[in-house]
Amino acid sequence: MQIAYPSEVENFAEQLLKVQDNIPICASILSQYLALYSLELGPQWVVDRVKSLEKNREIVLEALSPLGEGSVKGGEGAIYLWAKLPHENAYDDFDVVRWLAHKHGVAVIPGKACGCPGNLRISFGGLTENDCRAAAERLKKGLEELVRDGLSQ
Repeated sequence: MQIAYPSEVENFAEQLLKVQDNIPICASILSQYLALYSLELGPQWVVDRVKSLEKNREIVLEALSPLGEGSVKGGEGAIYLWAKLPHENAYDDFDVVRWLAHKHGVAVIPGKACGCPGNLRISFGGLTENDCRAAAERLKKGLEELVRDGLSQ
């Protein structure tokens, strides 16, 4: 990423980097109060939410089965999975994401956007089990078609 700034201002780039460095390490007071309250309540709320993720993970793993054994990674401690696209180097992951969205009504993230071209990043967090199941069915249908016919129109 590049940023435009006046070159005549001495040490401006260095100061911009300091500003960027401070943003993620200085939580707002509201965030600090929420964190403190969460610690006082204990881990049960989080534990209950994580349990619901396990079922969604299983649902999405099944949806990714058309890609074959060994093509899916992740999901341990994260709310997403990585899926290697079939036919190595045959598809641009942005094209596959666009095709899945338009033709099959399911949204995933292109691996290229995360530094992993040739892959898809599929999230299973933030969904109810029913919504996850509906999206997973569309994803599986799309992946079956991708493996069988390629990026058909």
